[in-house]
Amino acid sequence: MKSGARKRESESLQIRGLKKATKKFRQDRVVECEDYSVRKFYKGYIDETTFAPSRAGTGIAVSVMECDSSRSLQDWMAVVRSLGQLSHQNLVNFLGYCCEDNKPFFLVFEYSHKGSLDSHIFGKEEEALPWEIRVKIAIGTAQGLAFLHSIKNSPLNRELRMHNIMLDEQYNAKLFYLETTKRSLVDEGLKRGRFTYLSPEWGSLGTRKH
Repeated sequence: MKSGARKRESESLQIRGLKKATKKFRQDRVVECEDYSVRKFYKGYIDETTFAPSRAGTGIAVSVMECDSSRSLQDWMAVVRSLGQLSHQNLVNFLGYCCEDNKPFFLVFEYSHKGSLDSHIFGKEEEALPWEIRVKIAIGTAQGLAFLHSIKNSPLNRELRMHNIMLDEQYNAKLFYLETTKRSLVDEGLKRGRFTYLSPEWGSLGTRKH
């Protein structure tokens, strides 16, 4: 078994613990997720200090990806290393990972209690977001992007869509950033994604500005 978590002991993330926290990955624990690179998210609760399953603990979202070859395992470990270096108030917090040979690969993130911005704009929410909340979300989103763009040799983020903008209990915007594609772009080592969001400088000049 391979497991780990940023600033935590390696044994903190065990498959049996994740199963207990998510009620054995029950269907009623599935959380809405439209990200093309993630199969499913399962909601669970853990103790914030010990990372042990706890009914009264902190909410987590556990994503499950199949890991059926050494290549895919290497790819996901590269994602883990990348996520482990990112920490910002406007990014969804990455808590850790767990994997067994020939078993699914688990990534654990903080749970976003208010869901995605997409669910509030286009979903079935009864009340529209007040304008002051929308402005707050826009500012938080911009701050998250500015942080990603400030990282030297950072991957190019083309995945900014409303379902990747998550909201906590206070409607603080948190970008769900999971860059999983592997091809590099010429001269910069930037990773490919979809062209949902791209700075004007890249389209016109082939370069970007932070």
